[in-house]
Amino acid sequence: MRLLNKIKQENTLVLDGGLATTLEGYGCDLNSSLWSSEVIIHEPHKVKQAHQAFTDAGADIVLTSTYQASFATFESIGMQTSEIEHLFDVAVEQIKSSVTDEQVIVGSLGPYGAYLSDGSEYTGAYEVSTEDYIDFHQARIQALIDRGIYDFVFETVPNFNEIKAIVEHIIPQYSDDITFWISCTVNDEGNLSDGTEFETVCQYIKEHEARLPVFGVNCSKIESVDKAIEKGLTALPQVIAVYPNGGKTFDPVEKVWVGQGDHALLAQKSKPWISQGIQIVGGCCETTPQDIQQIHQAIK
Repeated sequence: MRLLNKIKQENTLVLDGGLATTLEGYGCDLNSSLWSSEVIIHEPHKVKQAHQAFTDAGADIVLTSTYQASFATFESIGMQTSEIEHLFDVAVEQIKSSVTDEQVIVGSLGPYGAYLSDGSEYTGAYEVSTEDYIDFHQARIQALIDRGIYDFVFETVPNFNEIKAIVEHIIPQYSDDITFWISCTVNDEGNLSDGTEFETVCQYIKEHEARLPVFGVNCSKIESVDKAIEKGLTALPQVIAVYPNGGKTFDPVEKVWVGQGDHALLAQKSKPWISQGIQIVGGCCETTPQDIQQIHQAIK
């Protein structure tokens, strides 16, 4: 099913959770620049197992295992184009075999900062040209379209210039039949991770509802999501999606999550968020199929 059709059919939707976290729970080692894409190469059956677990937990929307799967990422480790194309075949096959006709498959597109593999998706501390953003994102979008994926989320986007490049220069290159949403990361103050005031982001986003029908926040602390709501997130005309992380902080050097999380709080917050106008709720890093099942039970 297509994303916008599902939104019209059901006012409240459950998104899946942390793919990488779930894979680590299956014993996969993700401590590399490829992150969960490492598993597409070496243990694709475990990607299918993770997708299936989120399906069984009640997720209405399931994201592809392509967050880190940019052509630039794979080329940087010496892979040839034919090998990269095969990995997209595998990624799409694994998810299509794990969902029902009533679920929505959405292509996951990590930000340029994820390619840098230094935690930049949580800081936005990078500046590249518009052409670089276009080159980075276009190849994998087309690879997924060629394999029957027509709904996409640019997720964990921390950088205002990248958001503007996506909205003004990437999305317009595709027909209206291709649906895009953007999900950004916010800091402890509820502002975009690069420091841009969230009110500024909202002022910009609300002008682009026609080609950006869904907007939201992901892989940020629950408290930060609440601050983004206070700064105007739910006042936007778009459908709003939130899928926080488990509450820990990412260590970009060791590539691990540190600190204390609170998984129970995510399910507890889901119903109040729905009452505030949020329509899509799920989890990101450090959340599991069990967390998604609890969200499903809370809001369905």
